[in-house]
Amino acid sequence: MKKVLTFIFILFFGMSLSGYASSKPADSTNNKHWKYKGEYNVMMNQISFSNWATGGESAVTGQATIDYLLKYKKKRFSFTHSAHMAYGISGYFNKGVEKTDDKLDLNFTVSHKMSKKWEFSGMAIFKSQFTNGYNYPNDSVLASTFMAPGYLTVSLGLTFSPSKKLQMFISPLAGKMTFVLNQDLANKGAYGVTKAVYDSLGDILVPGRRYFGQLGLNFLCTYKAKVMNNIHYLTNLNLYNNYIEPQPDMRWQVDMDWDNRFTFKINDHFVTLLYLHLKYNPKILFPEYGVVDGVNTVVAERTRLQFKETFGLGITYKIN
Repeated sequence: MKKVLTFIFILFFGMSLSGYASSKPADSTNNKHWKYKGEYNVMMNQISFSNWATGGESAVTGQATIDYLLKYKKKRFSFTHSAHMAYGISGYFNKGVEKTDDKLDLNFTVSHKMSKKWEFSGMAIFKSQFTNGYNYPNDSVLASTFMAPGYLTVSLGLTFSPSKKLQMFISPLAGKMTFVLNQDLANKGAYGVTKAVYDSLGDILVPGRRYFGQLGLNFLCTYKAKVMNNIHYLTNLNLYNNYIEPQPDMRWQVDMDWDNRFTFKINDHFVTLLYLHLKYNPKILFPEYGVVDGVNTVVAERTRLQFKETFGLGITYKIN
């Protein structure tokens, strides 16, 4: 609950900051090098059933998102901080509340412009979530929490910007840390950390590790386009390959995090939003079940492509 309140505080703090930034004269001494853009959305959806023969479950869902960009630029030097935060819940009339979305993505970049299209950049990316996630409908099995997992990637490389719509960053030397600070999840080996070692009685001899590090290649691509007058598309693709992967058969597998957003503008305050999010991480395994002696049992674990889609009507507020 505290982390939900923190998210709400960040939402209103960001809106206050954006309002202050937008109220400053564009040519003021303290503000001429700074630029702020913010977009805040709240989406709601409701479905209700009464005497519905084919079945269904009444529910109310809601989601809040924050996207902002803060940039300082002076001569060839620039500093950029961007964020994407989201939190969504679904309330079922018969079984309580379930979390549907939870995202905390922060990006910090320092760049030196070398030419019209090229910059030398240092970048830090932090990703995690705000609150506990569970293996619904079973809300007693913890699947994630703040900093479990948490990802920190620090990169040095080059940024190529051929146009205002497209930007690419490549780093041949990028360190990535994965954190699982919840010890119960770490003992299970969640999100790729080394799991705990147990004795024959099931007691822990060596606790699971709560982090592991990687060194590799990092690639990011951002593209935005105006599909039609009232349809806008934004995509962010992040690829990472670990040079020091100890398992040879996984050495050339790539972590992928691909976020897509379509905004269908109704007017200045109402939009329809479609989010498509795909992830692939070779270290995250999903159970495969089979029937053994009449019992549904986990028989293997495999890597799978993760996919999430969100669609709904939203109220939006922008600062440019």
